[in-house]
Amino acid sequence: MKQSRLAFLEKENKKLKSQLECVTFERDKYKMLFDASADALSIIDLKSGKFVECNQSAVQMHGVASKAQFLTLKPSDLSPECQPCGGSSEALAIAHIEKACNDGAELFQWFHTRLDGSAFPCLVSLTAIHLKAESFILAIGRDISQLVETQEKLSAALTDLKLYESAYQKEKKKFETFVDLAPIGIAINSFDTGAFVYVNREFGRFTGYNLDELNQMDYWALTPENYQIQEETQLASLAQTGRYGPYQKEYIHKKGHHYPVLLSGIKITDEQGESFIWSVVQDISEQKVIEKQLVNAKKQADATARTMQLANDSAGIGVWEWDLVSNDLIWDEWMYKLYGVSPEQFSGAFDAWVSSVHPDDIDDAKAELFSAIEGRGQYNPEFRVIHPNGDIRTIKASAEVLLDEHGQAVKVVGVNYDVTEKVSTMARLAKAKLAAENAARAKSEFLSNMSHEIRTPMNAILGGLQLLRSASLEEGLGTILDNATYSAKSLLTIINDILDYSKIESNKLELEQAPFSLIKVLDSIKYDLDSQVSNKGIKFLISIDQHFVDGWLGDFVRVKQIFLNLASNAVKFTNEGRIELKVAVTELNQHQALAITVIDTGIGMDEAAQKKIFERFSQADTSTTRQYGGTGLGMSITNSLVTLMQGTIELTSVINKGTSVHVVLPLKQVALVANNEHVATQFVPDMGGRKILIAEDNKINQIVIQTMLKATQADVTIVDNGLLAVEAFAAHHFDLVLMDIHMPEMDGIEAQKKIKQMNDQVPIIALTANVMANHVAAYLNQGFVAHIGKPIDMQNLFDVLQRYN
Repeated sequence: MKQSRLAFLEKENKKLKSQLECVTFERDKYKMLFDASADALSIIDLKSGKFVECNQSAVQMHGVASKAQFLTLKPSDLSPECQPCGGSSEALAIAHIEKACNDGAELFQWFHTRLDGSAFPCLVSLTAIHLKAESFILAIGRDISQLVETQEKLSAALTDLKLYESAYQKEKKKFETFVDLAPIGIAINSFDTGAFVYVNREFGRFTGYNLDELNQMDYWALTPENYQIQEETQLASLAQTGRYGPYQKEYIHKKGHHYPVLLSGIKITDEQGESFIWSVVQDISEQKVIEKQLVNAKKQADATARTMQLANDSAGIGVWEWDLVSNDLIWDEWMYKLYGVSPEQFSGAFDAWVSSVHPDDIDDAKAELFSAIEGRGQYNPEFRVIHPNGDIRTIKASAEVLLDEHGQAVKVVGVNYDVTEKVSTMARLAKAKLAAENAARAKSEFLSNMSHEIRTPMNAILGGLQLLRSASLEEGLGTILDNATYSAKSLLTIINDILDYSKIESNKLELEQAPFSLIKVLDSIKYDLDSQVSNKGIKFLISIDQHFVDGWLGDFVRVKQIFLNLASNAVKFTNEGRIELKVAVTELNQHQALAITVIDTGIGMDEAAQKKIFERFSQADTSTTRQYGGTGLGMSITNSLVTLMQGTIELTSVINKGTSVHVVLPLKQVALVANNEHVATQFVPDMGGRKILIAEDNKINQIVIQTMLKATQADVTIVDNGLLAVEAFAAHHFDLVLMDIHMPEMDGIEAQKKIKQMNDQVPIIALTANVMANHVAAYLNQGFVAHIGKPIDMQNLFDVLQRYN
């Protein structure tokens, strides 16, 4: 009887154990499902109204930092004050909870909020759970923002169920793509057979095998057999807990070499009851290399520390440490030397340092130190210290603040070094720099003023010469007129060269970036040099490579200046034969570039002249200067412009055979688009009936501009200064104003402002000898519609007038 009873109890015990295992399995399974669910799951205690449990999806969906923070919230913290229907969120929530408690599970749509205040639609399921005397609500939330958006699109477009299928397939494709492109190996194996069901690209990359190859090989061809015990342990863990790892082992690559990997995974059972192992596998070869490097680095650290001490000694760097808790200040040997005291004279307290710093510097040094300690800045001051013998030295300091595990500052470690000589040198350099800047500014202002003063009488000269072209002259005087015009333009070129040289020397020359046509640049150069070429009876050719495509991005004016300088030099030094400009596209430093070669059959240069051709104020020899003229700046400016554009320039020449200059500019090629670019008119504009007011204080220039405008038939009124211009504009109607800038009584800028206040519709054009780029830009920003520089080019004048006729 007793044995029968014992057998019965053992049977019951086994039965209870089996039931317990089932219960444990079910509990773990549901806990795992709860935690792993992509839906936001949370449990609300109906008595306290607070969350008592949640999964990671809930934390993420509501934008909460952590699960711990989530459990401090109430449901009302995660909902807007009102729902889209207009009802109170709190009242509606209570109604849904009551219904779930009374009628069973409740499913409804709800608007939730994240902690950052953003709202989103959610599909919510509420289920009442009663455990003994306590009642809970299981809330399941799913962010349906994309679903709502999809539904709205479907409703608007009157589409059918296929779009839902398309959206699902798209999301599925996204997931599959994500897994396949994940930067870590992913593999799925059958739990029963171990066969590979799926591997992503990364897994195939670091193993060298594809899916078919893996399934046709023995498992131990991938994993060394000496890992058999570890493998069995991990499989046992997987069977008991549903997961394994992380653990390290080795893989055998397809090529035969072994390498370390880190694995972890979970067991997943599908709806048909078939179990699979999802594994995440990471190739940790690089990590192992880094770990080895860290070991080596630690070994080197001690040697480095010794080396640093030697470096500190050689550089005179003092190291200090201030304990913020004990207030102890520790100095090394060099600190005592820097402050001129002995260890016996130093108390080791913070106040000892304070008393050593110059009274005028201590407040700033302390403020910067405490700012760094409080986490509001860095400590990198420069201050003076007073040695006991009265010597004053300048110290540069730097420090790092060390924090404890609570983020509180506990120690400051820093360095000091003497920069007295450096500070003195910097002061001298700053003084010299200021003097140089003042000199450069004075030179720039002088050149600007000189340019204005020279251009004003040049206006009368060139203007008169242009007007004489239309007059009937005696035989032979036409040649004299051409020579005079050429000489005047040469003088103007010299002035421009001096101004460009000044800007380049002071680094104030800036390049614009705009699309331009090189063909138009070359046409313009050919037009500018046409009279000189014709007078000499030489040929001027432009050869364009058959593969050349026009359209470049750069500074149109400076590109033209480069090639005009080279071409005009070629014309100047060529008395017979020809000048040829060859155009092609090439490469410079692996970038597309523009290449132009200027070839002439002129007088050429010897090697000595070629070596100094790009020097400023330098020409081949004094006889060249006497015979051909020039400042010697042209080629220097050209070289500077090419360098500024990061290009190259090469020159080859042979005496009495000619010169070749090859320029490569790394400009970007762009497509040229049609624009409304104005083309200079070849005719005098008819301005009959139009009234023009001219403000010009120079009597000679008054005559020149009045004579130039005579052919336009305009009604011209000329006044001597800006004040008279304002008075004349107030008393009479004018259609156009030409305004000089520098005038007595009232300058052109002030006069322009007053005229615009009276009528801002009348165009006002700046007519001035100030032609520097910054001046022109300033006038246009001021409100002048255009700028005409002196000396006045009649064609340019007529072109501008035609624009505003």
